[in-house]
Amino acid sequence: MSWRPRHPAQVLVVAFAVAVLASTALLMLPASTASGDGAPLVTALFTATSAVCVTGLVVVDTGTYWSGFGRAVILGSFQIGGFGIMTLASLLGLVVSRRLGLRTRLLAQAETKALSLGDVRQVIRGVAVISFTIETLIAAALVIRLLLAYDMSPAAAAYEGVFHAVSAFNNAGFVLYADSLTRYVTDPWVSMPVAIGVALGSLGFPVLFELRRELRSPRLWSLHTKITLATTALLLVGGTAFITAFEWTNPATLGPLDVPGKLLAGWFQGAMPRSGGFNTVDYSQMNEPSWLVTDVLMFIGGGSASTAGGIKVTTFMVLFFSIVAEARGDST
Repeated sequence: MSWRPRHPAQVLVVAFAVAVLASTALLMLPASTASGDGAPLVTALFTATSAVCVTGLVVVDTGTYWSGFGRAVILGSFQIGGFGIMTLASLLGLVVSRRLGLRTRLLAQAETKALSLGDVRQVIRGVAVISFTIETLIAAALVIRLLLAYDMSPAAAAYEGVFHAVSAFNNAGFVLYADSLTRYVTDPWVSMPVAIGVALGSLGFPVLFELRRELRSPRLWSLHTKITLATTALLLVGGTAFITAFEWTNPATLGPLDVPGKLLAGWFQGAMPRSGGFNTVDYSQMNEPSWLVTDVLMFIGGGSASTAGGIKVTTFMVLFFSIVAEARGDST
């Protein structure tokens, strides 16, 4: 008797396992490596898992070890992984909501401005449209900049722009350079689109969907959206301020840059740790207080139903207010 996954958690595990195994098999092909020898099983499996799970960890240099085909497989893997995480997380929320009582379901839907509880196709279509639109805009900005300022061929600019745009929105952290994006440390026309893509990807589909519908009506935003946006803004400002201050005179990071360069690089490093994975300065040369700030930001992560990691910003705020209430002796 054949076994089929029935529970949403089983579907999630099986889907990601299949994606990882398929990506691993493709990366082991001779056509996937620059040498033409094919990647060893461990290297292919690690890279495929990192890509599908949008982690960004690598054991070989993405830009030189893999061929164009191999890099395309990696790109497809973290695109599928990011799309799957946002879609499945949203669908799981709908499935869980069905198990609540009617009154609780109506309250939850009103508070979160949720989609129709039964419209699975709308969730999938919404994630696809939002993802494609944002990735296209980020890619266009990067391609134009690479063409105009770095004397790249149209094909090279398009390839690098699309790769890094998709990687940014999916919070994958994969780059085509061994030194990440350090060559663009003072270029706002590269740093800002990447950082914006990471920030939007970390908000989560429910927030992005609601902003698309009611961007000009903040008073109509759900509590979930307000908490996610407010906490994200607070963490961006706080992370930028702390890292910029700690690294301002560090000769190995922000020290040699002019004031605008320091502010741009500090903002980029403050925006990335919550799940972006990119960097424009050498993290190994940062001061220890900056590492601590980075650890805190990584622990918190991004929004619910997003590709970001961490405990999620809404969980962080609930824990924070619970601790404050406990310290004040509030009974509720």
